Amino acid sequence: MFAKAKKIVVIILLAVASQASIPQPASTKKFDEQYEHAEHLIGQTCDSLKLLLAQLNNNEHLTEIQRAKLDLMRSKFQILDEIFSLSANYEVLPFDTISNPGNLLERAQNLIIQSRPDEGIPLILEFINKVEGQNDSTIYAKIYLAEAYRQKKEYNKGIAMIYGILGSQNINVKNRAFALSRMAALMNEKKPFDGNRADSVDKYSRLCIEISEKYQLTEYLGLSQNELGNNYLRLKIPDSALYLITKAANNFLSIQKFPQTINTYLNLSRIYINLGEPEKAKNILLKALELGTIEENRNLFKYAYYYLADISFRLGDYPSAYEYLKVSYSLMTRFFDDRIQRQINEMSARYDLQEKETKIKEEAQKIRGYRLQLRYFMVISLIAVSLLMVLVVFFRFKNRAYKKLVEQNLKAMKLEKQVEFCLRNLSENDIMHKLGAEDRNAELALRLEKFMAEEKPYLWCDISLEECCKKLNTNRTYLSKLINDKYQMGFYDLLFEYRVKTAIECLNNPQLSHLSVEGIGEMAGFKSNSNFYKRFRHSIGMTPHQFREMAQKLEKQPLA
Repeated sequence: MFAKAKKIVVIILLAVASQASIPQPASTKKFDEQYEHAEHLIGQTCDSLKLLLAQLNNNEHLTEIQRAKLDLMRSKFQILDEIFSLSANYEVLPFDTISNPGNLLERAQNLIIQSRPDEGIPLILEFINKVEGQNDSTIYAKIYLAEAYRQKKEYNKGIAMIYGILGSQNINVKNRAFALSRMAALMNEKKPFDGNRADSVDKYSRLCIEISEKYQLTEYLGLSQNELGNNYLRLKIPDSALYLITKAANNFLSIQKFPQTINTYLNLSRIYINLGEPEKAKNILLKALELGTIEENRNLFKYAYYYLADISFRLGDYPSAYEYLKVSYSLMTRFFDDRIQRQINEMSARYDLQEKETKIKEEAQKIRGYRLQLRYFMVISLIAVSLLMVLVVFFRFKNRAYKKLVEQNLKAMKLEKQVEFCLRNLSENDIMHKLGAEDRNAELALRLEKFMAEEKPYLWCDISLEECCKKLNTNRTYLSKLINDKYQMGFYDLLFEYRVKTAIECLNNPQLSHLSVEGIGEMAGFKSNSNFYKRFRHSIGMTPHQFREMAQKLEKQPLA
């Protein structure tokens, strides 16, 4: 910012020094006199100013700087004319021009193309409210709403809106291409700009280009080529940027989309500056100024004159740099000031009567409202404080209880891992030597636990009681009775207990922190998320999410 301000000061000083040493020709003096007269008329009358501007505009011998000054004066006249027109004609406008949905969308679209999002957004929202249901026109309006958010630099709003649109099944090809191009534009401008977003800009732009080329959607093809070219320019690949943006400009010209063409020419001038070719950059900007009028493209003209000031400075033409910079700065400040003034006048003309009526009602209810508010405030404050205290106590108690549960389960898991290790290392001779034929139930129970520890059948896809019987060389009745007597549960309930223990181990494993809770449930052998959550909560007393969160907090703490 300091470097930019310093550069502006240098331009002004050099321009003043250069102008002091150069005599002014008679034609320049005459133009300056007429221009001063026009500045004076701005505050007096529209009619005289209109005639004077027409005389200046018909002069075929104007220099580039004089044309820039004339553009500035025409922009001032446009705002003045709009304000007078609004004040004089508002009450006699036909009702249909205000309420017709199609007219609303067209007006909003024109305002957003002219970089006037604050005026366009209310019209789009009104259009969406008037048109019932989700159809092509409402989707198109929402894409323009996202574009308005982009111009207001509210990128997250625009991106969220486009994501919702692209996720819809009922979207036609044109709207999809338009949405993809606007997503690329939003990604391109959102800061900070990093490699991942550069890839997103590339992806969305290429998707739009593919659709646009297939269905001959020239406008959206140009939009995506322009965004992809800007992406390459940001990534310092100027040759690719020059190729793509030149194609975009030609596509816009072919369908006579002049504001979009001017925008691409502005981008081309930046590329030429990066390539060290300021003369080409200047020529393309002058060509851009010939494609439209400042009344229709004021914001674009503002950037064009700013770039011309920078290029003139690079070329050593300091007087021209100074004049261009003055025009650009005036357009910029007037653009925002006039936009605010226009909104004020429009709101005043539309809602003056409603505001007066509202104020009368507000005054009548104010005293009564103050009394009620005071009473409500006291009651609500007492309730809020009470609820807050209850919530704090409950939260602390709940946290302590959960912490205790997790600690107990983690201790139990460690002990079970030791037991599991012993079971896996238990040989057939050990089993026979330890139990032999004295206790068949104890022998079968030991073999069952060893089988569970070694082969983990509870993780198999379709384990059945019959299959376990074959593995343990016993029958269904005997094994089922053993499980009921020893564990006080059925065979499948036993499998679920083992699966819950496996889930506890996985949820406490830092190496599996990248997996979702549902993914861990699937690893543990649960076929459905609902069954996993139900069994886990029944066995442990909390949800898997709560268990993982508390286990992570206790991870570096020694267990009590």
